[in-house]
Amino acid sequence: MASKTDNYCQLLGLDPFNESKYSLDKINEKIDKMEVKWANEFRNKQNDTGQRFKYHKLVDEVPEIRRCMADPLLRKRVFAEGKKSLEGKVQRLKLDCIILTDGRYIILPGVLDNFVKRLHWEGVDKKQVLKLANISEGGVPKIVNDKVINAFTNLTTVDAYTPVEMLNVLINNPDLEIRCDPLTEGSSLTQIRNAFDLCEKRVNSVRQELLPDQDSYISVLRSLKLIIDSDKDMKDLINYGRCSKALAPVMEMIEKEYTGQQITRNYIDDLLNIYVRGLDQDMCLYILQTFCHKKRIAANFSKLDSSMIRCPECNNMVPGGKNTMFCPYCGKNFKIVCPQCNTAQQSSNSICIKCGFNFKDGESKAQNLALSFRMDLQKGNLTKAEKDLVALKATYATFAGIAGMEVQLRKEQGTMNTLRNMVNDSHRSNKYYAAKSAGDTIMNRYPGEIQNFPDVKQKYEEASQRVQHADVFVHQAEAAENRDEMLALYVSAAEECPDHPSAKGVLKQYPPAGPIDPVAQIKEGRLLIKYEPPVDNKGVTYAIFREKNSLPNVTEDSRPMAEIPGTFYTDKTLEPGVEYYYSVYSKRWGILSREAAHFGPVIFLAEVEKVTIDQIDGGLRLMYEKPRGATRVRVWRGDSTTGTNVEIPLNGETVYDDIGLTGGLKYHYLFVAEYETRNKVERSEGVIFSETPLDAPKPIRDMGIQWNKNDGTYTARWKSKNPVMLFCSEKKYAIAGNMVKMEDIKAWMTEIKTIQDYDDGAKFSLPDGTVQYIYPIIPLGTMGIKGTEVMVANLKPFRDVEKTVNNKDCLLTMNWPDNAVAAKIVISTSSVKDYNDPTAEIITVSREEYNEEKLIRIPMGKSPKKCINIFATYNINNDIIYSRGIVIDVYSAVCKKIRYTLDAGKKGAVLELTTDPSVTYIPPVAIVRVDEGIPLRKEDGEVLWSAKAPLPFTAGKCTLSITLGGHSDAEHMRVFFINEEDYNLYRFIHPLYNRRRD
Repeated sequence: MASKTDNYCQLLGLDPFNESKYSLDKINEKIDKMEVKWANEFRNKQNDTGQRFKYHKLVDEVPEIRRCMADPLLRKRVFAEGKKSLEGKVQRLKLDCIILTDGRYIILPGVLDNFVKRLHWEGVDKKQVLKLANISEGGVPKIVNDKVINAFTNLTTVDAYTPVEMLNVLINNPDLEIRCDPLTEGSSLTQIRNAFDLCEKRVNSVRQELLPDQDSYISVLRSLKLIIDSDKDMKDLINYGRCSKALAPVMEMIEKEYTGQQITRNYIDDLLNIYVRGLDQDMCLYILQTFCHKKRIAANFSKLDSSMIRCPECNNMVPGGKNTMFCPYCGKNFKIVCPQCNTAQQSSNSICIKCGFNFKDGESKAQNLALSFRMDLQKGNLTKAEKDLVALKATYATFAGIAGMEVQLRKEQGTMNTLRNMVNDSHRSNKYYAAKSAGDTIMNRYPGEIQNFPDVKQKYEEASQRVQHADVFVHQAEAAENRDEMLALYVSAAEECPDHPSAKGVLKQYPPAGPIDPVAQIKEGRLLIKYEPPVDNKGVTYAIFREKNSLPNVTEDSRPMAEIPGTFYTDKTLEPGVEYYYSVYSKRWGILSREAAHFGPVIFLAEVEKVTIDQIDGGLRLMYEKPRGATRVRVWRGDSTTGTNVEIPLNGETVYDDIGLTGGLKYHYLFVAEYETRNKVERSEGVIFSETPLDAPKPIRDMGIQWNKNDGTYTARWKSKNPVMLFCSEKKYAIAGNMVKMEDIKAWMTEIKTIQDYDDGAKFSLPDGTVQYIYPIIPLGTMGIKGTEVMVANLKPFRDVEKTVNNKDCLLTMNWPDNAVAAKIVISTSSVKDYNDPTAEIITVSREEYNEEKLIRIPMGKSPKKCINIFATYNINNDIIYSRGIVIDVYSAVCKKIRYTLDAGKKGAVLELTTDPSVTYIPPVAIVRVDEGIPLRKEDGEVLWSAKAPLPFTAGKCTLSITLGGHSDAEHMRVFFINEEDYNLYRFIHPLYNRRRD
């Protein structure tokens, strides 16, 4: 051939896939035509020397071409190679395709025609090339209709992507005076249609000087009008426009960076992740597919690997990837897998790049091991053959014949195991002749293998010896002169080998009589069998056969369930509900009697024994196990008062809640098992079980729990007079009903050890920093009556709260407890408010916000005082729970100074107070006296007088006439505020007295 990539079909212009249409005459005509053409090209001086040399080689190749085409086998081979060659050449087209998201290939425009021209293969058209490459021609399948695409195309002529953008341009144009609010991306289709109607009417009627682009907008509105009434088309247009707008930089980047190599899905996804978010992914990919097809940009939009590599042998492009091991067109191996370390590598390697395995030496050794395996298998040496196979796997695990060798070895091992089992089973059944026959087969087929099984060898040798002895007795019996001597010798042979064919054939003519009068009785799940022996019972044993649903069909090869010398037998293997039939034969010299003792059917009806009855809320729970073989279980209920029996509708369930029973009344349940046999339904006698439902008190539904501020404990109260146990758990349990087993409660929850018990409650403590569910349980023996649980949030509050007033702002800092997620601050100007008070001002600060600012800022405004209650917020099981509040008072006003004088006499006293003229009243005050010195605090002495209400001031003065109980020593008296917090707003300036007299 002219080159290694050329094929005779290509040189002659033959379609390799239509071999049948070319006769030998037509092929010869093609050869003659091409020979003339090649000769003319060779003689053409205008061709360069390389071209002329090529055509000269083709002319020299003509005789070989004629020879191959004349031979049917060679011609068939040429066409087969042509198929592979053509199929391989067209694969290169896949690099010039758009690969859709579903894996389909779409050829780029203009590529196919150029490829067919460059292929230089007459008789092959575009249609066949596309079929061989599995590629489609045409555009990208549309996911929106043509009207939508036409409307979008018109929108782009006025620099808009969506109808909303275009309509807003018209609405915002002051010259058009369209009275309509601008649209938004969230506007409904109805709003868009209303705006469209207004804009269409105005654009059609306005003068062109007011709207220079009037023609363009009219065209846009006309295309939009075709789909304005269709919700689907409008949604598609809006979606298409939004995606196109977001994809504009992506398409620009793709067109700018495209180098002729097929772009990958990873490249596309990277661009989409940067520029496009929150949009319809399918629509975006469709738009990009259409764009790349239009711009003739090869791209892979699927998740499949589209890489291709060039075969160095046939020069064709083949699918790439790590799993590509060879060229599918010429068979060239790209990679080879090391049998030692399973490393894939270049096929040209002679030594493994990882473990150093020598491929050539390893294959030679593998061939020798394979030959040794076949020879050992032929000799019956299975052990040696298995070792050869193991060594072959270890040497060259990927050797081609290993799978077939394993099948051959398993087949021979299976035959060997079958023969071994025949020896063992026959020996165990005293069939020594059969055991010897199986052993002889082993010795013939696998002569060395019996040495590996000493037990089989011993049994085979014993069986051979017994058969040999029996043969001696048989030969003597055949020479005996009288009947008795002959029978005695045959009996001796049968005793030595019971299945000896000669002895068995003679003794079969003298069988023993069968047993009579069989009797059977079922007791405690066992069958007791008794029968009478025959008159002549010397040397007789009894073979007992059993069959289900029919009498046993006994033959010479039947194995009895038991063979005993006596006339009593106990069958301990009865299955409940099964009909058994029995046959008892006499057996002597290995020969069964012709007659047998038959009886049946025998049915064992098992009772329902595994029954559990538990007390539940309002009744009893029945649980049982259906006996093996039983069809169903039926239950009847009765009580000791009414005497009536009622069947319980179990409906096949093994757990039944019998509710609505009277507490304290004993109930009896009869459990009967039913068995369906072939002809009727059998019932067991039945078993009675009894239990009494609890007379349960009402569960506790009114439990309330209060926190004791003085010692941090809790007090629970309820109205029930029954003894109550308290349990706690961090998890809330959904328990059906009111009655629960105490063992379950103690397994799920923790019992609370009370500090003090009351008739209607208990005092207890809980660990800090937890949320506990408190369950009140009334114990009743092994059961408990569960009440309504109460959640107690014993969560840690904020610690070390510090306040600072700066520029009319209160700055709070505190230590946060673990797991607290936020701070809830409840603010009031009058008194302390709870976290759910609707009249209070509430500020919530997250932990992240606090960590960023390191403080909480509360504006004081014009309020001189604010009461602040701070709660730590926790997220417990997706519920927001608050800790105890930390209360602080904050004052922002300037502290006013108050001066006073006290003129005390025995009959009365006058208290005069002065302060800033802006003060209209001050909080209530009190006068305190001590016997010696002066009082420093309100609690230091006796309160002589106190105001019941705030004191009014006029122009900064207040004068009061008061009674001091006859005391006149004013130097031992001082005025104090009744409430300590009032000192945040006011300060007393106490008068100075001449105390040297004291």
